[in-house]
Amino acid sequence: MMNNDILNTKKLGYKFYFQDGDDQIACFGSYFTGKEEVYINDELVSEKRNISVTSKHQFELSGNTFNVKFEMLNILTGRLQCSLFKNKKLVKSYEQSSLFNNPKTSLKVLAGCFLGGLIGGYLLITILEFLIGEL
Repeated sequence: MMNNDILNTKKLGYKFYFQDGDDQIACFGSYFTGKEEVYINDELVSEKRNISVTSKHQFELSGNTFNVKFEMLNILTGRLQCSLFKNKKLVKSYEQSSLFNNPKTSLKVLAGCFLGGLIGGYLLITILEFLIGEL
């Protein structure tokens, strides 16, 4: 039964959904904290905090051994692959990216962040000079 409710509470991160018969397997990975969670039918079955590029979660369901593998394919674009294995056989694999797939759009976003940082830094120094005096 697909609910998708549990991951809707998670705001910033990767969300992957798999189906095995009537069971929904939902996987979440945070962009910022590295926390990974695996749910079966909205019930948490595995969680860990990970800072490496690959991690695995193992659990049992209906007499079968399942593994969920998270693999960061490109750290600069945030491209993550999530794969589900049932009894060591690949069931399905998905990829998501935290940045845009279009390189021009990604470059515009990065340039905007850089420019925003420059303006923010300049304003901060200007305000501090005004409040404290000349630096």
